[in-house]
Amino acid sequence: MKYLVDHNSKFVHEIQYATDRCKAYTTLEGSKEYTDSPNYISQLESEKSYMKCPYCHEVPLLMD
Repeated sequence: MKYLVDHNSKFVHEIQYATDRCKAYTTLEGSKEYTDSPNYISQLESEKSYMKCPYCHEVPLLMD
């Protein structure tokens, strides 16, 4: 799965980049959903005011 949808907070987390900062894995079992569908995520954003988590959707660039 690529996305974790938290229906309580209305945040969409990108699993690959989720960290402790976004608290994606503290979501209660009944209020979370896993999906691979970017169309479903877009629909949640446009129709139900869901937001992408700023911590796992904006991956910082590492510079040497």
